[in-house]
Amino acid sequence: MMREQDLKELAELISPQEPILSLYLNVEPQQRNADEYKLALRKLLEQAAERGAASADIERIERFFEHEYDRQGRGVACFAQSETGFWRAYALPAAMQDHVHVGRRPYLTPLSDVWDAYGRLGVISADREGARAFVYHLGALEDSAGTLGAEVKRHKQGGWASQKLQRYEDQEARHNLKEAAGWADDYLREHEVKRVVLSGTDGNLALLREVLPRSLQDRVIGQMNLDMNATPAQLWERAFEIAVDAQQRAEAELLEEVITAAHKGGAGAVGLKDTVAAMQQGRIYRLLVDRGFHQPGYQCRNCGALTVEETEKCPYCDGELSTTTDVVNLLVQRTLDEGLQVSIIDAASQLEALDGLAAVLRY
Repeated sequence: MMREQDLKELAELISPQEPILSLYLNVEPQQRNADEYKLALRKLLEQAAERGAASADIERIERFFEHEYDRQGRGVACFAQSETGFWRAYALPAAMQDHVHVGRRPYLTPLSDVWDAYGRLGVISADREGARAFVYHLGALEDSAGTLGAEVKRHKQGGWASQKLQRYEDQEARHNLKEAAGWADDYLREHEVKRVVLSGTDGNLALLREVLPRSLQDRVIGQMNLDMNATPAQLWERAFEIAVDAQQRAEAELLEEVITAAHKGGAGAVGLKDTVAAMQQGRIYRLLVDRGFHQPGYQCRNCGALTVEETEKCPYCDGELSTTTDVVNLLVQRTLDEGLQVSIIDAASQLEALDGLAAVLRY
Protein backbone atom coordinates (compact mmCIF):
# COMPACT_ATOMS: atom_id res chain seq x y z
CA MET A 1 0.00 0.00 0.00
CA MET A 2 1.20 3.46 -0.82
CA ARG A 3 2.08 5.68 2.13
CA GLU A 4 2.36 9.43 2.48
CA GLN A 5 6.14 9.23 2.69
CA ASP A 6 6.15 7.40 -0.65
CA LEU A 7 4.40 10.33 -2.31
CA LYS A 8 6.83 12.75 -0.69
CA GLU A 9 9.77 10.64 -1.84
CA LEU A 10 8.53 10.79 -5.42
CA ALA A 11 7.88 14.53 -5.20
CA GLU A 12 11.49 15.12 -4.15
CA LEU A 13 13.00 12.82 -6.79
CA ILE A 14 14.93 14.41 -9.63
CA SER A 15 17.27 12.74 -12.10
CA PRO A 16 20.35 14.74 -13.13
CA GLN A 17 21.00 12.64 -16.24
CA GLU A 18 18.93 9.66 -17.39
CA PRO A 19 15.16 10.39 -17.42
CA ILE A 20 12.62 8.81 -15.09
CA LEU A 21 9.90 6.68 -16.68
CA SER A 22 6.43 7.17 -15.13
CA LEU A 23 3.61 4.89 -16.27
CA TYR A 24 -0.04 4.69 -15.24
CA LEU A 25 -2.21 1.79 -16.40
CA ASN A 26 -5.93 1.15 -16.03
CA VAL A 27 -6.42 -2.46 -14.87
CA GLU A 28 -10.03 -2.14 -13.71
CA PRO A 29 -11.40 -5.74 -14.11
CA GLN A 30 -14.85 -4.51 -15.17
CA GLN A 31 -13.29 -2.45 -17.97
CA ARG A 32 -10.40 -4.63 -19.13
CA ASN A 33 -9.34 -8.25 -19.04
CA ALA A 34 -5.67 -9.25 -18.83
CA ASP A 35 -5.17 -9.37 -22.61
CA GLU A 36 -6.67 -5.89 -23.02
CA TYR A 37 -4.56 -4.16 -20.39
CA LYS A 38 -1.42 -5.92 -21.64
CA LEU A 39 -2.13 -4.57 -25.12
CA ALA A 40 -2.55 -1.07 -23.65
CA LEU A 41 0.70 -1.54 -21.71
CA ARG A 42 2.57 -2.47 -24.87
CA LYS A 43 1.37 0.71 -26.61
CA LEU A 44 2.40 2.85 -23.63
CA LEU A 45 5.87 1.34 -23.59
CA GLU A 46 6.22 1.96 -27.32
CA GLN A 47 5.42 5.61 -26.65
CA ALA A 48 7.97 5.63 -23.82
CA ALA A 49 10.66 4.34 -26.17
CA GLU A 50 9.81 7.05 -28.71
CA ARG A 51 10.16 9.68 -25.99
CA GLY A 52 13.63 8.56 -24.97
CA ALA A 53 13.01 6.21 -22.04
CA ALA A 54 15.91 3.90 -21.20
CA SER A 55 15.47 0.35 -22.51
CA ALA A 56 16.33 -0.98 -19.05
CA ASP A 57 13.42 0.98 -17.54
CA ILE A 58 11.02 -0.35 -20.17
CA GLU A 59 12.22 -3.89 -19.53
CA ARG A 60 11.81 -3.40 -15.77
CA ILE A 61 8.14 -2.50 -16.21
CA GLU A 62 7.61 -5.40 -18.62
CA ARG A 63 9.14 -7.77 -16.07
CA PHE A 64 6.92 -6.43 -13.31
CA PHE A 65 3.67 -7.05 -15.18
CA GLU A 66 4.88 -10.41 -16.50
CA HIS A 67 6.13 -11.94 -13.25
CA GLU A 68 5.33 -9.77 -10.21
CA TYR A 69 1.97 -8.06 -10.61
CA ASP A 70 -0.74 -9.92 -8.63
CA ARG A 71 -3.80 -8.31 -10.26
CA GLN A 72 -4.53 -6.20 -7.20
CA GLY A 73 -6.08 -2.74 -7.46
CA ARG A 74 -7.90 -0.97 -10.27
CA GLY A 75 -4.93 1.05 -11.41
CA VAL A 76 -1.15 0.66 -11.34
CA ALA A 77 1.56 3.31 -11.17
CA CYS A 78 5.19 2.48 -11.97
CA PHE A 79 8.33 4.63 -11.70
CA ALA A 80 11.69 3.44 -13.04
CA GLN A 81 15.16 4.92 -13.29
CA SER A 82 17.68 2.16 -13.95
CA GLU A 83 20.78 4.36 -13.74
CA THR A 84 20.24 4.89 -9.99
CA GLY A 85 18.35 1.63 -9.43
CA PHE A 86 15.17 3.47 -8.51
CA TRP A 87 12.01 1.39 -8.89
CA ARG A 88 8.55 1.76 -7.37
CA ALA A 89 5.25 0.11 -8.32
CA TYR A 90 1.92 0.74 -6.61
CA ALA A 91 -1.46 -0.95 -7.01
CA LEU A 92 -4.06 1.78 -6.60
CA PRO A 93 -7.77 1.66 -5.64
CA ALA A 94 -8.86 3.82 -8.56
CA ALA A 95 -9.07 3.09 -12.27
CA MET A 96 -6.32 5.22 -13.79
CA GLN A 97 -6.26 6.89 -17.16
CA ASP A 98 -3.44 5.35 -19.23
CA HIS A 99 -0.47 7.70 -19.32
CA VAL A 100 3.28 7.57 -19.86
CA HIS A 101 5.78 10.30 -19.08
CA VAL A 102 9.54 10.51 -19.58
CA GLY A 103 11.34 13.32 -17.81
CA ARG A 104 13.78 14.39 -15.13
CA ARG A 105 11.07 14.14 -12.50
CA PRO A 106 8.24 11.60 -12.03
CA TYR A 107 4.76 12.52 -13.23
CA LEU A 108 2.63 12.82 -10.07
CA THR A 109 -0.64 14.53 -11.00
CA PRO A 110 -2.70 11.28 -11.11
CA LEU A 111 -1.20 10.10 -7.81
CA SER A 112 -2.06 13.38 -6.14
CA ASP A 113 -5.62 12.92 -7.34
CA VAL A 114 -5.83 9.40 -5.87
CA TRP A 115 -4.35 10.56 -2.58
CA ASP A 116 -6.86 13.41 -2.38
CA ALA A 117 -9.88 11.20 -3.14
CA TYR A 118 -8.89 7.99 -1.38
CA GLY A 119 -7.06 9.36 1.63
CA ARG A 120 -7.92 8.27 5.14
CA LEU A 121 -11.69 7.91 5.66
CA GLY A 122 -13.58 6.84 8.78
CA VAL A 123 -16.94 5.10 9.14
CA ILE A 124 -18.96 4.90 12.36
CA SER A 125 -21.57 2.12 12.26
CA ALA A 126 -23.99 2.58 15.15
CA ASP A 127 -27.03 0.95 16.74
CA ARG A 128 -28.80 1.53 20.06
CA GLU A 129 -26.20 -0.41 22.05
CA GLY A 130 -22.93 0.99 20.73
CA ALA A 131 -20.81 1.53 17.67
CA ARG A 132 -17.99 0.20 15.56
CA ALA A 133 -15.46 2.45 13.87
CA PHE A 134 -13.57 1.61 10.68
CA VAL A 135 -10.53 3.40 9.28
CA TYR A 136 -9.84 3.07 5.55
CA HIS A 137 -6.73 4.27 3.78
CA LEU A 138 -6.46 4.26 -0.02
CA GLY A 139 -9.45 1.93 -0.16
CA ALA A 140 -8.05 -0.68 2.23
CA LEU A 141 -9.25 -1.33 5.79
CA GLU A 142 -6.48 -0.04 8.03
CA ASP A 143 -8.03 -0.63 11.46
CA SER A 144 -11.35 -1.17 13.25
CA ALA A 145 -12.63 -1.34 16.81
CA GLY A 146 -15.91 -1.15 18.69
CA THR A 147 -17.63 -0.35 21.96
CA LEU A 148 -20.85 -1.62 23.54
CA GLY A 149 -23.01 -0.15 26.28
CA ALA A 150 -26.00 -1.57 28.13
CA GLU A 151 -28.28 -3.94 26.27
CA VAL A 152 -31.44 -2.22 25.06
CA LYS A 153 -34.39 -4.63 24.91
CA ARG A 154 -37.64 -4.15 23.06
CA HIS A 155 -40.79 -4.78 25.11
CA LYS A 156 -44.12 -5.65 23.50
CA GLN A 157 -46.54 -4.64 26.26
CA GLY A 158 -49.12 -2.04 25.38
CA GLY A 159 -50.61 0.92 27.22
CA TRP A 160 -49.05 3.19 29.77
CA ALA A 161 -46.40 0.66 30.87
CA SER A 162 -45.21 0.28 27.31
CA GLN A 163 -44.77 4.05 26.91
CA LYS A 164 -42.78 4.18 30.14
CA LEU A 165 -40.55 1.31 29.03
CA GLN A 166 -40.08 2.97 25.65
CA ARG A 167 -38.88 6.19 27.29
CA TYR A 168 -36.48 4.19 29.45
CA GLU A 169 -35.14 2.30 26.43
CA ASP A 170 -34.66 5.56 24.51
CA GLN A 171 -32.75 7.00 27.45
CA GLU A 172 -30.53 3.89 27.57
CA ALA A 173 -29.93 4.12 23.84
CA ARG A 174 -29.08 7.80 24.07
CA HIS A 175 -26.63 7.10 26.89
CA ASN A 176 -25.01 4.27 24.92
CA LEU A 177 -24.66 6.41 21.82
CA LYS A 178 -23.23 9.33 23.78
CA GLU A 179 -20.57 7.06 25.26
CA ALA A 180 -19.91 5.55 21.83
CA ALA A 181 -19.63 8.99 20.20
CA GLY A 182 -17.01 10.11 22.71
CA TRP A 183 -15.07 6.89 22.21
CA ALA A 184 -15.26 7.16 18.40
CA ASP A 185 -14.09 10.78 18.51
CA ASP A 186 -10.94 9.79 20.41
CA TYR A 187 -10.35 6.71 18.26
CA LEU A 188 -10.64 8.54 14.93
CA ARG A 189 -8.51 11.45 16.09
CA GLU A 190 -5.79 8.98 17.10
CA HIS A 191 -5.90 7.65 13.55
CA GLU A 192 -5.82 11.18 12.08
CA VAL A 193 -9.14 10.74 10.28
CA LYS A 194 -10.50 14.02 8.94
CA ARG A 195 -13.54 12.73 7.00
CA VAL A 196 -16.23 10.58 8.64
CA VAL A 197 -19.36 8.87 7.33
CA LEU A 198 -22.09 7.68 9.72
CA SER A 199 -23.93 4.40 9.14
CA GLY A 200 -27.13 3.06 10.70
CA THR A 201 -30.90 3.45 10.69
CA ASP A 202 -32.41 6.92 10.41
CA GLY A 203 -33.62 6.77 14.02
CA ASN A 204 -30.28 5.69 15.45
CA LEU A 205 -28.37 8.24 13.41
CA ALA A 206 -30.71 11.00 14.54
CA LEU A 207 -29.90 10.08 18.16
CA LEU A 208 -26.19 9.81 17.39
CA ARG A 209 -26.02 13.23 15.74
CA GLU A 210 -27.58 14.79 18.85
CA VAL A 211 -24.73 13.57 21.04
CA LEU A 212 -21.72 13.90 18.71
CA PRO A 213 -18.88 16.00 20.14
CA ARG A 214 -18.34 19.19 18.15
CA SER A 215 -14.89 18.01 17.03
CA LEU A 216 -16.51 14.94 15.45
CA GLN A 217 -19.54 16.78 14.02
CA ASP A 218 -17.20 19.00 12.00
CA ARG A 219 -15.67 15.95 10.30
CA VAL A 220 -18.92 14.22 9.29
CA ILE A 221 -19.45 14.46 5.52
CA GLY A 222 -22.58 12.29 5.20
CA GLN A 223 -24.51 9.25 6.32
CA MET A 224 -25.85 5.96 4.92
CA ASN A 225 -28.43 3.37 5.90
CA LEU A 226 -26.54 0.14 6.51
CA ASP A 227 -26.93 -2.02 9.60
CA MET A 228 -24.26 -3.30 11.97
CA ASN A 229 -23.97 -6.57 10.02
CA ALA A 230 -22.65 -4.82 6.90
CA THR A 231 -19.19 -6.00 5.91
CA PRO A 232 -16.20 -3.63 5.82
CA ALA A 233 -16.25 -3.90 2.02
CA GLN A 234 -19.92 -2.90 1.87
CA LEU A 235 -19.32 0.02 4.21
CA TRP A 236 -16.36 1.23 2.15
CA GLU A 237 -18.22 1.05 -1.15
CA ARG A 238 -21.07 3.28 0.03
CA ALA A 239 -18.87 5.56 2.15
CA PHE A 240 -16.54 6.20 -0.77
CA GLU A 241 -19.44 7.28 -2.99
CA ILE A 242 -20.46 9.76 -0.31
CA ALA A 243 -16.88 10.98 0.12
CA VAL A 244 -16.39 11.58 -3.61
CA ASP A 245 -19.67 13.48 -3.86
CA ALA A 246 -18.78 15.60 -0.83
CA GLN A 247 -15.32 16.31 -2.21
CA GLN A 248 -16.65 17.39 -5.60
CA ARG A 249 -19.13 19.76 -3.99
CA ALA A 250 -16.46 21.21 -1.71
CA GLU A 251 -14.02 21.71 -4.59
CA ALA A 252 -16.68 23.40 -6.74
CA GLU A 253 -17.47 25.78 -3.87
CA LEU A 254 -13.77 26.42 -3.27
CA LEU A 255 -13.19 27.18 -6.95
CA GLU A 256 -16.02 29.72 -6.88
CA GLU A 257 -14.45 31.37 -3.83
CA VAL A 258 -11.00 31.47 -5.47
CA ILE A 259 -12.36 33.04 -8.67
CA THR A 260 -14.26 35.66 -6.68
CA ALA A 261 -11.21 36.42 -4.53
CA ALA A 262 -8.94 36.73 -7.57
CA HIS A 263 -11.31 39.09 -9.34
CA LYS A 264 -11.44 41.27 -6.23
CA GLY A 265 -7.68 41.27 -5.84
CA GLY A 266 -7.81 39.00 -2.81
CA ALA A 267 -6.12 35.72 -1.81
CA GLY A 268 -6.74 33.87 -5.06
CA ALA A 269 -4.87 33.27 -8.32
CA VAL A 270 -6.36 32.02 -11.58
CA GLY A 271 -4.71 31.03 -14.84
CA LEU A 272 -1.33 29.51 -15.59
CA LYS A 273 0.76 32.69 -15.57
CA ASP A 274 -0.57 34.12 -12.29
CA THR A 275 -0.54 30.76 -10.51
CA VAL A 276 3.07 30.01 -11.49
CA ALA A 277 4.06 33.50 -10.38
CA ALA A 278 2.33 32.98 -7.02
CA MET A 279 4.27 29.74 -6.53
CA GLN A 280 7.56 31.54 -7.11
CA GLN A 281 6.53 34.11 -4.51
CA GLY A 282 5.72 31.38 -1.97
CA ARG A 283 2.09 32.45 -1.74
CA ILE A 284 0.25 29.23 -2.70
CA TYR A 285 -1.70 27.46 0.03
CA ARG A 286 -3.72 25.03 -2.11
CA LEU A 287 -3.51 24.25 -5.82
CA LEU A 288 -6.52 23.45 -8.04
CA VAL A 289 -5.70 21.70 -11.33
CA ASP A 290 -7.84 20.57 -14.25
CA ARG A 291 -7.11 16.85 -14.67
CA GLY A 292 -6.45 17.09 -18.40
CA PHE A 293 -4.37 20.25 -18.36
CA HIS A 294 -0.76 20.06 -19.58
CA GLN A 295 1.44 22.90 -20.74
CA PRO A 296 5.11 23.21 -21.75
CA GLY A 297 7.20 25.85 -20.04
CA TYR A 298 10.64 26.68 -18.70
CA GLN A 299 12.67 25.98 -15.58
CA CYS A 300 15.77 27.77 -14.39
CA ARG A 301 18.85 25.53 -14.23
CA ASN A 302 20.23 27.65 -11.40
CA CYS A 303 17.40 28.44 -8.96
CA GLY A 304 14.71 26.03 -10.23
CA ALA A 305 12.17 28.80 -10.86
CA LEU A 306 9.29 28.02 -13.20
CA THR A 307 7.98 30.30 -15.92
CA VAL A 308 5.71 30.03 -18.93
CA GLU A 309 7.17 33.02 -20.74
CA GLU A 310 10.00 32.56 -23.21
CA THR A 311 12.86 34.80 -22.12
CA GLU A 312 16.62 34.69 -22.55
CA LYS A 313 17.35 34.51 -18.82
CA CYS A 314 15.56 33.53 -15.62
CA PRO A 315 13.51 36.53 -14.43
CA TYR A 316 14.52 35.76 -10.83
CA CYS A 317 18.28 35.10 -10.97
CA ASP A 318 19.36 35.60 -14.60
CA GLY A 319 20.19 31.91 -14.79
CA GLU A 320 19.89 29.76 -17.90
CA LEU A 321 16.45 28.36 -18.70
CA SER A 322 15.70 24.83 -19.88
CA THR A 323 12.47 23.72 -21.51
CA THR A 324 10.07 21.33 -19.81
CA THR A 325 7.33 19.36 -21.53
CA ASP A 326 4.88 19.90 -18.67
CA VAL A 327 5.29 22.86 -16.34
CA VAL A 328 1.97 21.87 -14.69
CA ASN A 329 3.49 18.61 -13.45
CA LEU A 330 6.45 20.50 -12.01
CA LEU A 331 4.07 22.90 -10.30
CA VAL A 332 2.15 19.97 -8.75
CA GLN A 333 5.40 18.35 -7.62
CA ARG A 334 6.65 21.53 -6.01
CA THR A 335 3.32 22.03 -4.22
CA LEU A 336 3.46 18.48 -2.84
CA ASP A 337 7.13 18.90 -1.97
CA GLU A 338 6.21 21.85 0.25
CA GLY A 339 3.55 19.80 2.04
CA LEU A 340 0.64 21.68 0.49
CA GLN A 341 -2.61 20.28 -0.89
CA VAL A 342 -3.32 19.67 -4.56
CA SER A 343 -6.87 19.05 -5.82
CA ILE A 344 -7.31 17.51 -9.27
CA ILE A 345 -10.69 18.57 -10.65
CA ASP A 346 -12.57 16.75 -13.39
CA ALA A 347 -14.05 18.63 -16.34
CA ALA A 348 -14.52 21.90 -14.50
CA SER A 349 -15.67 24.28 -17.26
CA GLN A 350 -14.77 27.29 -15.15
CA LEU A 351 -11.26 25.97 -14.55
CA GLU A 352 -10.80 25.10 -18.22
CA ALA A 353 -11.65 28.70 -19.08
CA LEU A 354 -8.94 29.83 -16.67
CA ASP A 355 -6.08 27.91 -18.34
CA GLY A 356 -6.71 24.90 -16.12
CA LEU A 357 -5.14 26.29 -12.94
CA ALA A 358 -6.15 28.20 -9.84
CA ALA A 359 -4.84 28.52 -6.33
CA VAL A 360 -5.84 29.55 -2.83
CA LEU A 361 -3.19 31.99 -1.66
CA ARG A 362 -1.74 32.61 1.76
CA TYR A 363 -2.19 36.36 1.33
